[in-house]
Amino acid sequence: MFSPKDDAKVKCIRLNTGEVIMGFVKQKSDGDLIIEEPQIILTTAESGKMQVDFAPWIPYAKDWTFVISKDQVQTTFEPRPQLETNYKNVTGNNVRGMVKK
Repeated sequence: MFSPKDDAKVKCIRLNTGEVIMGFVKQKSDGDLIIEEPQIILTTAESGKMQVDFAPWIPYAKDWTFVISKDQVQTTFEPRPQLETNYKNVTGNNVRGMVKK
């Protein structure tokens, strides 16, 4: 596990499956991605308004760190500031298991 202080940035990853997940992301030397505390981004549109919610990507996993093969990634991008703020609020503004300072 790594901490956000280890140059991990909050990023969005769009997978080849169409899912968009957000978390603290670092790139490995082989191009694969490590993501900590991933949340899937759920969007709904009703009456012309779009709502964005978060849910744990794999809620039944024992560990909250995942390696995503570069072959499974369609694109990565930085979220809009408000989306990043909402993500940090949902996850406690730090990586799971890390103590706030």
